[in-house]
Amino acid sequence: MVLVTATGMKCVAQSNDKSTNKQIMQQSQEAVDAIAMYPTDTRKIIFEACEYPELITQLSAKQKITQKAFTTLISSFKQDEQEKIWNLTRYDGLISDLAAYPKKTEAEINAVLLNYPQEIRKSALEEQKKNYDLLVQIDKMNQSYESDFESSLSTYYPEAKNVFQKMIQMPEVLSILNENMQYTVLVGNYYKKNSERILHKTDSLNYVLTQKNIQDVDDWKQSMNADPKAQKEYIDASQEYAQENGYQSDDYNAVLTPDVTDYSLNPYDWWLGYPSWYPHNSWNPYPYWYDWGFYFGAGRRAVFFGLPSAYFMDWFFYHPEHFSRYAELSNNYYNYYDKHRESMNYNSISRRVNDWRSRNKDIVTNDWDIDKSNRVERFREYAQMEVNWKKYNSKNQKQKIKRSAYIQRTSSNYYFLSSDISNRQLMQKNSRTSFVPENVATPVKRPAVIIPDRLKAGQQPTYVNPQPNNNGTRPENTNIQARSSNSSRQVVNSNQMRNAQQYQQNTWTQQPKLQPKPKPDPRPRPEPQQIRTSAPSRQPVQQNSQPSSNGRRK
Repeated sequence: MVLVTATGMKCVAQSNDKSTNKQIMQQSQEAVDAIAMYPTDTRKIIFEACEYPELITQLSAKQKITQKAFTTLISSFKQDEQEKIWNLTRYDGLISDLAAYPKKTEAEINAVLLNYPQEIRKSALEEQKKNYDLLVQIDKMNQSYESDFESSLSTYYPEAKNVFQKMIQMPEVLSILNENMQYTVLVGNYYKKNSERILHKTDSLNYVLTQKNIQDVDDWKQSMNADPKAQKEYIDASQEYAQENGYQSDDYNAVLTPDVTDYSLNPYDWWLGYPSWYPHNSWNPYPYWYDWGFYFGAGRRAVFFGLPSAYFMDWFFYHPEHFSRYAELSNNYYNYYDKHRESMNYNSISRRVNDWRSRNKDIVTNDWDIDKSNRVERFREYAQMEVNWKKYNSKNQKQKIKRSAYIQRTSSNYYFLSSDISNRQLMQKNSRTSFVPENVATPVKRPAVIIPDRLKAGQQPTYVNPQPNNNGTRPENTNIQARSSNSSRQVVNSNQMRNAQQYQQNTWTQQPKLQPKPKPDPRPRPEPQQIRTSAPSRQPVQQNSQPSSNGRRK
């Protein structure tokens, strides 16, 4: 009887464990998918790191301390100056080289800078002249952090050291693992027992997600190529976005080479972090064309290679005027969303359209789905209504009204919106029952990334990757003109890596704790064109109906 009872209890415990583990994986589905999006070799490193969850926790805790110390150190500088300093930290060894030569001439410093990409040299030289003492302080901080890191790993086998030396080169992944610790522990335990099974299962998931992403992108390309008006508006909106993020017209109008889709990227330094005004993990400063999802090829033709980023979509949907200025594009977004509603968790377009519809469900009725022929006009009306409604409430602080009440009061100006509301009978005598739209977080302004000349059409490459000397030191004062990145820092340059990181960008808004508090936008924005001043005398257009890791231990 004792044996039977003990066996039964063990079976129940195992069943409960399986149920709990399944629940953890379901709750961490975003992390599961995000990790699966990375290339196989990268996933192996990640899973090996999961075997040491205590190290992930320690490193993440220390990183918060070091980032705060660095942020405090440069806090007295203006934001644009802070951007330049943060940008220098992306190039491994650069600050150390700049801090090592207090009395060198400009020509000598330029000789040192030949070891770094051309696009960072001007900024590096300026900071060396202007803020040398600060660079020395940063260099000392970095040496201290690296020493502390080595000390933390001193009790682990070389295998673990190697894994985490690679992991701090992927700060966005460390953030995922730390924020989903139950998933991290669970995966680490699974990987110890059967590494090949974990890799096989994630290979399968990677294939599914990758194929879905390819199909989503292909559908987006087709939608743009099939709608010249929407494509023109998309190009105009993209240029406006780039301009607002600090790029000059010569940059965002440049004709580029196909190499831009495999752009070499240096992430921000793990210990020093990313710019403090970013409300969420933003370790990878991609250039404007990655936010666009296209670049200008030969003949200044738009070459689409991906979806617009979450940053771009947040910017577009934040400003109601865009729906009037870019009404055809807005309609194209809606049509695309309608065919990809199942992709809302990771598709930037579907997610933002769905979020916008949820915030505006008192206005966006089923008529928007049914009456497709008049949806462009509905977007124009919506844009004008938002602007005028806010103006009205601003002038009538003591008698503010809901949007639905405002539309009813000015129905002659908003034929479709007022008809939609009447059809669904949302207008109530007591306006307090009307839906109140949620506040939307202010879009993040992305630091402008200097565009390498080698990526511009007609330019010849101006560098080769230098080889280290026999003693392992950097070559100095040689004929080598530049290098794309420091060899000791991982360079993120594959589309697979980009897709994995973009997946995280698309899903960060699901975590309210990471969202910024809404702030008024101080920038003056142009008013949308007036749609009409009186009721239209028309009716809506009618439509026809690898090896096991068991031997690896701390």
